[in-house]
Amino acid sequence: MRISYHRRRKIKTRRIALRDLILRGIEDPKDLAKELKVTVPTIKRDLEALKTMSDEDFTFEKRQTSQEILDKKDTILKMLDDEDYYNENGDINISKITEELKTSRATVMSVLNGE
Repeated sequence: MRISYHRRRKIKTRRIALRDLILRGIEDPKDLAKELKVTVPTIKRDLEALKTMSDEDFTFEKRQTSQEILDKKDTILKMLDDEDYYNENGDINISKITEELKTSRATVMSVLNGE
């Protein structure tokens, strides 16, 4: 069964809060359930899941700021002026740009289209 994006986000947020409560010293499942306003079985499931979660699982990806996007577009434009990013036929080697900048093909295409 597939879990929706919003449900996954809610679970992740609850587990982050649960970890914070444990770090503050609240460890009884009944107290944790009361604090987070969920049932005790839910807390027990989350406590089991916490054992296998890494530090990366406790953070959300941050969105790029508009300045970071503009900087990336400027970098792509500079790459388009460089001969190293073209193949023998004179076509742009988009995959080389995407690998080097760790960006999507759509981003490179939007710069090419002047967006």
